[in-house]
Amino acid sequence: MALFLIRRHVPAATQEDIDAAAVRAIACALEFPGLRWITSYWDRAAEETLCMYEAKSAQEIAEHARRARIACDEVRPVEQFGPIDYVSGAEQHAEGGGA
Repeated sequence: MALFLIRRHVPAATQEDIDAAAVRAIACALEFPGLRWITSYWDRAAEETLCMYEAKSAQEIAEHARRARIACDEVRPVEQFGPIDYVSGAEQHAEGGGA
């Protein structure tokens, strides 16, 4: 499965709105084998959420959002890396195998 970052514009969203959208997203995910919601971040000031999902395609993400009745303003394929990749794989990165 590919990894995607989804930007969702959520103007004037309340905690209740976010909670309801999360419940719909979880329930609707059952319709998409392999689709997995990894995590989300809510930036109240920017009125948006940034969500990480694993899915077959950007089109699958968009269809999931449509069925769950949640915003889906931008879907981008991304690659994940973090500090552990540089600590445990330092030899590989030193040889040019890293990000």
